[in-house]
Amino acid sequence: MKKLFAFILTGLFALTLTACGAPENRVLEEDLETILEDIYAYDGLSEDAESFVSGLTVEEVSADDADFHLGKDGLAFDRAIASVPSLGTAPFELTLVRTERGQDVEGLKDDIRDNIDPWKWVSFGVEDENVVVDNIGDVVVIIMSDDYAHELHDAFLNLEPEESQD
Repeated sequence: MKKLFAFILTGLFALTLTACGAPENRVLEEDLETILEDIYAYDGLSEDAESFVSGLTVEEVSADDADFHLGKDGLAFDRAIASVPSLGTAPFELTLVRTERGQDVEGLKDDIRDNIDPWKWVSFGVEDENVVVDNIGDVVVIIMSDDYAHELHDAFLNLEPEESQD
């Protein structure tokens, strides 16, 4: 009887996990600009972070400047945008990358981690522990900031993704 009960509980647990969806099935359907807005609108950001991000601009990342934003030329991606200070007064960047369909996201993240330069700004840089490279589904986030990297990473992780229909 105990074995039957354990078997039923195991089955229910497996069904619960299937119903909730595994993390790798999480996807962000929104365009990159909307995802960025949602990160910056996160209720958990400090007032300092909210004030700082209000002064940022967004630029398209092309294949020509991928080495500056992603650390390496020749990386495959569908589209990328970078959020940077308009005056370049602080070492900060938050880049969102939408990967190509079926692309090895973990491999892309490894390439970025291995090649990104947190000291790419002329007079200053970001400590290694304040460089974040993570993803939800096919969207990779790169955050470099000594002041706000971990706050913004939390905001990214708390986005409300849809469950993949694949």
